[in-house]
Amino acid sequence: IKKGEEGDGDGCANNLLPTAMLGRGALIKPWLPTEIKERRHWDISATERMDMLKDFVRFGLEHWGSDQQGVNQVRRFLLEWLSFLHRYVPVGLLEVLPQYMNHRPPNNMCG
Repeated sequence: IKKGEEGDGDGCANNLLPTAMLGRGALIKPWLPTEIKERRHWDISATERMDMLKDFVRFGLEHWGSDQQGVNQVRRFLLEWLSFLHRYVPVGLLEVLPQYMNHRPPNNMCG
């Protein structure tokens, strides 16, 4: 599942599936479970996204420690996660909803 509407598919709507795998969709949009639950497109602000990254770093440093090895671990996983997060295009920039994983912002927005 990569977008909220997929959570309403035949299997989920008819309770044929007890669970669904969010996979890469949740790496790109960590708020995807909320979108599915509330059945709406949720466009979180840049401040909320930055706060999410700050929390990730804070929790990582608490877990692995703030020594050089811990910082390297946090950096490694943060960069891995950012490789997914950069694919998110805010709903306001999209020409059509819903967003698919291969959608990018219009060319005139990137420069």
